[in-house]
Amino acid sequence: MLISREMVLDQDIGLNATLFGGDMMSRMDKVAGITASLMSRNRRFLTVKVSELVFHSPVRAGEIIEFYIGITRQGHTSLTLQLEVQVYEPVSDQRRDVTSGEFVMVAVNEALQPEPILWKPEMVQVAEAAHRARDGRANRA
Repeated sequence: MLISREMVLDQDIGLNATLFGGDMMSRMDKVAGITASLMSRNRRFLTVKVSELVFHSPVRAGEIIEFYIGITRQGHTSLTLQLEVQVYEPVSDQRRDVTSGEFVMVAVNEALQPEPILWKPEMVQVAEAAHRARDGRANRA
């Protein structure tokens, strides 16, 4: 499910003329938090684990990046999200993979203690359907 699009700006670029890896991870973490909030009625989430963060290709200034998510696990107080970031080229309508990773988010109360997730079933269904459709397109490619 497409969650966000952003343009990479000159100020985001490091010495190698590409986006800093830490900047990409920060953007992905924000998208994971937004997604957790969209899927539930909980107010707060914390990132408790990031795994398998892989940088597939560099991102340069002026490129548009798209953030896609899939829910890979729904727990009582946590959810696991697979994030995939692609560069989108509007002129050619082409995309290329740039980064992927898995984020575990935990719902917390005001005291930052885990609390049950109050799922929005309709949003979870939309996300699951989008993830299945996206996987189907990837398998045909």
